[in-house]
Amino acid sequence: MPSSFVLAALEALTVVTQAALLAWILAGVIVDSVPLDSLSPALGALLATWLLRAAVVSYRSRLTATASSQVRRTLRDELFVALTAAGPLYRGPRGTGQLGTGLIEQVDLLDPFYSRYLPQSATALLVPGAILVAAFLTDWLAGALLLLAAPLIPGFMIIIGMGAEQISRRQQDALGRLSGLFHDRLQGLDTLRRFGAEEREIGRMARFSEQFRERTMQVLRVAFLSSAVLEFFSAVAIATLAIYIGLGLLGMIEFAGAPDLTLFKGLFILILAPEFFTPLRTLAVHWHDRAGALAATQALRELLKAPPARTEPERPAARLPRGPCEIRVCDLHKRFPDRAAVIRGLDLQVAPGEKVVISGPSGCGKSTLLALLAGFGEPDRGEILIDGIDLARFTRSQLASIRAYLGQRPLLFPADIAANIRFAEPSADDQSLARAVRLSGLDGMISRLPDGLATLLGQDGLGVSGGQARRIALARVLLSPRPVLFLDEPTASLDADTEERLWQGLDSALSEQPMTVVCASHSALAAQWADRVLELRNGRLEEIARA
Repeated sequence: MPSSFVLAALEALTVVTQAALLAWILAGVIVDSVPLDSLSPALGALLATWLLRAAVVSYRSRLTATASSQVRRTLRDELFVALTAAGPLYRGPRGTGQLGTGLIEQVDLLDPFYSRYLPQSATALLVPGAILVAAFLTDWLAGALLLLAAPLIPGFMIIIGMGAEQISRRQQDALGRLSGLFHDRLQGLDTLRRFGAEEREIGRMARFSEQFRERTMQVLRVAFLSSAVLEFFSAVAIATLAIYIGLGLLGMIEFAGAPDLTLFKGLFILILAPEFFTPLRTLAVHWHDRAGALAATQALRELLKAPPARTEPERPAARLPRGPCEIRVCDLHKRFPDRAAVIRGLDLQVAPGEKVVISGPSGCGKSTLLALLAGFGEPDRGEILIDGIDLARFTRSQLASIRAYLGQRPLLFPADIAANIRFAEPSADDQSLARAVRLSGLDGMISRLPDGLATLLGQDGLGVSGGQARRIALARVLLSPRPVLFLDEPTASLDADTEERLWQGLDSALSEQPMTVVCASHSALAAQWADRVLELRNGRLEEIARA
């Protein structure tokens, strides 16, 4: 910001200087008939002043663009740190779609504020101020007319800007809701196709999109209306000033400084008058950038205030489990804001190497329980022990070394299969990679691919089936086995044959590399695969008798 004031002061100096030079040249040619050769130094100075002003404006644009980029990069880093610390249980006020909108679009909305509005606010303060001083020194009444007209533009800008800010905030809220809805529908495409609900959801998305379009047009309507009002007042002020100068030069008025007006003074003031209002009009245009930035900032502030999922312990655990270990949960409680308690006094004990499936209807809290056991969040009350050690005593890096987590939608990157498997262990050698491929049951598929492990995948696993994507994710987990494995609906949307092969492959892997496994699933095949099945009901676990 100090650089903006320095550059704005330099621009103000060039504006006044070029107006004085231009008025002096015109007055000399028209009144004094000065020959062209005598005007060469003045014309050269005028050209140098124009070039200096252009250089100042260009340098300021480049400087502010760089500063805006740095601010947005820093903010994105802070958002990523905050959201990473918040963990997968945090979905923000409006879900994953809102998080994506905040990280991408709402951060970018700050660019016009830092690159245009803030620098222009410095220009709108210093350039009109310098012109006012020059006008008062030339003719006090002309300066007074400019001074009286000056508050009109900022005043209307503030009045209109308050309404524009509210409209922009509603538009940002609508964008967040639309993004969340679109993200949810993309994730549930398989379910929508199975129930034949595509047309209904397309119509719903069209209605939401139309509502967002109407809100966007309201923002643009306010922007164009405010610009028209400001142009009107600036035109009236300039016309009033021109009438005064014209009548004064014609000798038709005799008050104030009119009798002393010369062509140089009149031209000097008339050349400065549009320059006086130009920074204010430009600031009025960028005032809507400010309104959009303030609306986006409110949502970003909520994301930055996301509470961390867990606090790092002051005294980390002195030892780490090396093999399958016991999990014990005592009197666990968890609830989320504005929702009933999800887990209420839950108790659980899993023996080392045991395979436990937790079943229950969607929304009963299975994923929440699994996330708490994996250390992605802290319970409101209760105790979780891993191999007899309180989970709260493990640091994030320690937790990463003792537990593996496989969700229902494994994340695959646009890279080859080998890079996707090595994602968590980039330094893994080819022997370890081949072992993980064999244990996950991927070897048959890899042998049929022309490029083998070098086969490129698209975004989100484009190019492989759902079952193959889960096997790749399983190979990623098995590349560096952990004492505990958590599975969250790993067979969702899979057909029965693919699901059965996945459980068989996991059994083969566990026979060679034993792990304690806790799986959240409502699949019948998962229940057959498990050693024990527990049902989560009313926030507590009840064991289901095996036939």
